[in-house]
Amino acid sequence: MQPIRTPYLLLGALSLTALTSCSLHRYQGPDDQLYIGVKSIDVVGKAQGGYLGDALAEAEAKLSYAPNGAILGSNSLRFPFPLVSPYLYMSLSSHPTWLTKGLRRLTSRPVWMRDVSPTLRAKVAQQALRDRGYLAAQVRASIHPLPSDSLQAKVSYQIDPGALYLLDSVSYFPPVPIRKDRFFRHERLSYLHRGGPFSMQALQADRDIATAFLREHGYYYLKSDYITYEADTLQKAGHVALRTRLAPETPPEALRQWRVGDIQLRLLPDDNERLGSLATDSVGLGPGLKLYYTDKTLVRPRMLASRIRMTPQAIYKSSEEASTLAALNNLGAFSSVEFYFSKREGTQGNVSADSTASDSLRRSFPSVMDSIGDLDLMVLLRPSRPWSAYIGAAMMKKSNNYMGPGVSLSLDRNNLFGGGERLSANLYGSYEWQTGRSPSDGSSVSINSYQLGGDLSLVFPTILFPSMLDSYYKYPTSTSFKLGAQAINHARYYTLRSLSLSMEYSFQPSERWSHRLVPLSLSYTQLAHTTARFDKLLEENPALGLSLRNQFIPKLAYYFTYTHQPEQSPHFLQLFGEVSEAGNVVNALESLSGRPYGETKKLFGVPFAEFVKAALDMRYSWRIDRNQTIATRLATGAIYAYGNATTAPYIEQFYVGGANSIRAFTVRSIGPGRFRTEDENAYSFMDRVGEFKFEANLEYRGRLFGDCHAAVFLDAGNVWLLRPDASRPGAALSEAGSLPRLLDQIAVGTGAGLRYDLSFLVVRFDVGIGLHLPYATERRGWYNIPRFKDAIGYHLAIGYPF
Repeated sequence: MQPIRTPYLLLGALSLTALTSCSLHRYQGPDDQLYIGVKSIDVVGKAQGGYLGDALAEAEAKLSYAPNGAILGSNSLRFPFPLVSPYLYMSLSSHPTWLTKGLRRLTSRPVWMRDVSPTLRAKVAQQALRDRGYLAAQVRASIHPLPSDSLQAKVSYQIDPGALYLLDSVSYFPPVPIRKDRFFRHERLSYLHRGGPFSMQALQADRDIATAFLREHGYYYLKSDYITYEADTLQKAGHVALRTRLAPETPPEALRQWRVGDIQLRLLPDDNERLGSLATDSVGLGPGLKLYYTDKTLVRPRMLASRIRMTPQAIYKSSEEASTLAALNNLGAFSSVEFYFSKREGTQGNVSADSTASDSLRRSFPSVMDSIGDLDLMVLLRPSRPWSAYIGAAMMKKSNNYMGPGVSLSLDRNNLFGGGERLSANLYGSYEWQTGRSPSDGSSVSINSYQLGGDLSLVFPTILFPSMLDSYYKYPTSTSFKLGAQAINHARYYTLRSLSLSMEYSFQPSERWSHRLVPLSLSYTQLAHTTARFDKLLEENPALGLSLRNQFIPKLAYYFTYTHQPEQSPHFLQLFGEVSEAGNVVNALESLSGRPYGETKKLFGVPFAEFVKAALDMRYSWRIDRNQTIATRLATGAIYAYGNATTAPYIEQFYVGGANSIRAFTVRSIGPGRFRTEDENAYSFMDRVGEFKFEANLEYRGRLFGDCHAAVFLDAGNVWLLRPDASRPGAALSEAGSLPRLLDQIAVGTGAGLRYDLSFLVVRFDVGIGLHLPYATERRGWYNIPRFKDAIGYHLAIGYPF
C-alpha cells in the first residue's frame, strides 16, 4: 500500500479548512440576515385536548421553515457544514458558463431572513388558530442573532391560543321543500350545534353538507359560497350567537329546483385541425338522449347509453352527474369528458315572492314548491389514443427481504371492441438476492434467484355474466381475463414454472366496501431442473416435495376490503378477508363420472389440488394527538388440504417474518410450530411454511422533527401445521398439548425504526430485535436467543408495514 504523500495530505487539510470557513458575508446585503433555523416554538398554557392539538399542529406547520442543510426537512437540525452548498451557489453565480449553471443545480441558494418573513408567518399562524375558534389567539415572532455572528440568526415563536369560543345558539334555515310533503331540515344535518367549537372548518362543513343535500334534490345552481353566517360575540363572553343567511349575490335560479332536459353527447374529432367542424351523423340512444359524431361512434351506442346515469325529465341529482362522469371516464375510450349544463329558453318560470324580495339581505328559499326549470346537457367527448406503452426499471428492497434490479414492459390497446375494453401485454424480469443469518446458530443465509414472466389480460369496464350489474354502482367495476406464464430459478436448487388462467370480477358498491370475486382461476405449476442438493432436501421432507409437485390448482376465491374512518375521528379500522377453495367443482365432475373418491384424481393427466382456505387481516389505529399514533394489526388464516393430498400447495401456505411481519426475523426463518431443522442452510426456509397462521403487531409512531418520524414496535406470531408431520416434529397445532405450550411457540420480537414521510412516499428503516424463539435453544428461559447479534433484522422498505 502506497503511503499518503505530504502534499496530498496538506491539500486535504486545506480543503477541509476551506469548507469549514465558508462565509456568505461578502454576498449579504446591508439588511440581510442568514436564516439558520427555528430556535423554539413555545405554547403558553399547554392545555390538553385533541382539538387544541390539531389547531396547534396547523399553526406550527405555518411557522416551520427549513434552513440550509436541514436534516429530513427539520426546521432546526442541520447537517455538518450546512453553508457549503449556498456558498458554492453564490460563488458559481459570478461565472455564468454552461458548466457552472449545471453545477448550481446541485447546490441550494442561501435562505435569508427576508425569505422566511417571521412576522408575516406569525400572522398566518395566528389566523389559522382564529379560524379554528381561538378568536383571541396571539402569535409573536422574535429574531435571535448569533452572539458570534450577528449576520446569522434564529427565530423563536410564542403561541398563546387563548380560550376556545363556543356556539351559544344557532339560527338555521327554515324548512326547504325538496318534493311534495318533504323538506330539507337544516338543523338535522348541520355540523353546527350549541356547545360546539366556533371554527371556519365547522362553518365550511355545514355549508358543504347543506349544498350537497340540496343539489342532490334539484337545486343545481346552488353553491356553498351563497350560504353565509352572521356571528355575534357580544351577547355572552367566550360564546358566539350564529345566524345562517343567504348571501346578497345569490341568484334566483339557485333558489329553485331543476330537472334534466335533453342530453346531447358530442364526439369530437381526434384531429385538432377538425375540432371546429360540425358532427355529420347522429344516433338516438334513448328518449331525450342523442349522440352526435363524424365517421364512427368510437364506442358502441348501447354501451354509451348504459353509462348515462341521468334520466331526461327527472329531477337533477348531483350523485347521478358524478356517476355519469365516472362511468364515461372509466371506459378508457376518452381522454377527457366535459359537462355543460344550460337553462332551456322559455322555462325560466316564476320565482317565489320570498326569493325576489326587494331587500336582498332577506333573500331566502321558497317556503312551498316552486316551478321547476329545465336543464339541457351537452357532453363533449375527446377520444384517447388507442395504443399506449410503458417501460420501467427499478432497484429496490422488497418486503420479503429480496433486493435487486427489475425491468417491466407493457403495451396496451384501449377500447378494443368499442366498449372500453383494454388489452394489455406485459413482460417482466428481475434478479434478486436475500442475505441474513439464522437466529439460532448465526449461520449465514444467502439466496439468489431470477424471475421471468409475462401475461396477456383483457379487461372489460363492466360486470359480465350477468351483464350491467355495475349500473347500480357509483364506483368503477370490471371483469378481467388473464393468461400468464412465469419461471423462477433459484440458483443451485430448482426452477419453478407456472402457467395460469383466471377470470375476475371487481366492484365497489360503496366507499367502505370493495369486493373481488374470482369464479375461475386455473394454474399449473411444474418443478423442473432440480439439483442433487435440493433432491436430498425433498427426500428428508416428503411433505415439502408433495406441496411442490407438478399439479393443477383449480381455484375459486372471494376477497373483500372494508375501511371505516369517521370524519374527524382519531380511529381507523380496516379489514382484509379471503375465502377460497380448490378442486370442489372438478371433484364433483369426477364423482359424477363414477370415479372412486379415494383415487388420485387428475385434470388433463395431472393431479389437482384440493383445499379450502380462509384468511383475515384486521388493522386498527388510534391517533392520540397531532404527533402520536398507535397502530395495531391482527392477522390469522387457515388452509386445509384433502382428497388428492394432505398438504396444500406451497404457494398457498402461510409464513411469517420480514419487513412487514415479525421484523426481528427474516422471511420464513421461523416455524412451523416449534420445529427446528437440524442442519441450517440457505434453503432451510423451505420448511418454514404452515397451514395455520397467527400474527399480532403493535407499533407506536411519533414525530421527531420535520418529516422524520420514529416508531417502537412489538411483533409476535408463528405458523403451524394442521396435521402432524413425521419429518417436522412439533410443527402441528395438536402437538402443542396445552395453551401455555402453544403460547410458548409464538415468536416475539421488538425494535425501533425511522420513517421519512414525504406524503406521497414513505421511506422506512426498521431494526428488529428478537426476544423469543418458538423452539428450544441452548439458552434456557423465555428469552432464549443464543447470541444477541444473530437475532437482529435490518429492513429498508417503502410504505408503512400496516
